Amino acid sequence: MIHKTLRSIICNLKRLSCLTILLVAPICANAADPNLTPELLRLYEWNPGNTLAPLILPVRAAETPENAAQRYLHELSKNTDLLELFLGRSPDLPLQGFKPLASTDREQRALMIANLPKDLTLNSERVQNFKTIFAQAKHQSYILPLAADLGLSRGEAKDLQQQIALKFPLLVAIGGEDVTPAAYGAEDFHARNTVPRRDQFELELIKSYVKYEKGFLLGVCRGSQISAVALGYKLIQDLPFHKGTRIEHSNNWHPIEVLNTKNNLLKSIAGEQRHLTVNSLHHQSVIYHPGGPLEVAARSHDGTVEATELKNGRGLLLQYHPELMGNALGTQIIHSVLRYKNTVMPRMCSQIL
Repeated sequence: MIHKTLRSIICNLKRLSCLTILLVAPICANAADPNLTPELLRLYEWNPGNTLAPLILPVRAAETPENAAQRYLHELSKNTDLLELFLGRSPDLPLQGFKPLASTDREQRALMIANLPKDLTLNSERVQNFKTIFAQAKHQSYILPLAADLGLSRGEAKDLQQQIALKFPLLVAIGGEDVTPAAYGAEDFHARNTVPRRDQFELELIKSYVKYEKGFLLGVCRGSQISAVALGYKLIQDLPFHKGTRIEHSNNWHPIEVLNTKNNLLKSIAGEQRHLTVNSLHHQSVIYHPGGPLEVAARSHDGTVEATELKNGRGLLLQYHPELMGNALGTQIIHSVLRYKNTVMPRMCSQIL
């Protein structure tokens, strides 16, 4: 009887403690973190009406959301390399549909990093497929525009990175074009369609997201490569040149061997299967080295790295495209990622009460 009473008192104290923290900050983990800085920006949802999911817009204290959107589009129009992606014209994003990002429902958010113009339209198959699968698991999809820190100061850009780490428990670096070789200290021999300004933003964002350890990182194809580069790895610039064509990686389905890792994220999906058959739409890959933050989770028969995992269990980087597989395995991989995310992210106090 005494033990039951003590347990009840302790439980009530925990509830009271969490409620107190909730009144101060929306996420329990934030209040105890001395590395967090006061917010310089407000995050808004931008629903222009012609995108598959709301865009995330950083708004300065002295700006309206309309001003912030105009600033972003103006700065985009001044960057020649970025504007070339849009064929010389700023994207058609009407200045409408703004609302503050809610302080609740953090656990059900998934943020995709746009890196191609199509990601900001209604015609992106990969964004649509991710959105559909996320919705099946009752998750809301968001899109972070290309180089979303355009026009921000260095301090404001850092604040944007911090807020993304705290307010989005799943960050998805999706596929796209090649990473600038200068980002991993190499000369450009075989890279295609590189845009340094785009890469710079993604590299800094991913590095920051991993450092804060508040959520889960999913990298797909280019997203796997740029995440690895952000974490200190280099890339093979052209697989046919360096490895030959025994396996056609640029447009093919082929088996990969699943390997044991510390957390066995991919292994738990494969179950008793030693091999998985995946799609392949790339000509570059990660050069793995021991001693870093990643472990190899899968290789193809020619030795190409097909998947890596963060050793802390907070990330899965895939060279293939589960969102484009069109089969049960692709959907299962993404649903498993959402489960992994739920095991590592800091919880809202409201979930304990």
